[in-house]
Amino acid sequence: MSTAEAPSTPKRERRKQARPGELLDAALDLFVEKGFAATRVEEVAAHAGVSKGTLFLYFPSKEELFKAVVRENMVRHQTEGVE
Repeated sequence: MSTAEAPSTPKRERRKQARPGELLDAALDLFVEKGFAATRVEEVAAHAGVSKGTLFLYFPSKEELFKAVVRENMVRHQTEGVE
């Protein structure tokens, strides 16, 4: 077994930094599959592997989560068009 150097950022901190993106990806999947109205925040949280309370730490409401999903995907599409 090799002894690799420990990453500069602890695993828990890296996971915390990735969490908003994971929540946005989970929300996008469910909004596309079920629609905004039929998707519950509990489902988004479960799909991302976190609690509902954790989701609300990052996004204060389902509407704000939806706005962030739209913003993120607009930015992705605009950047893809530039390249």
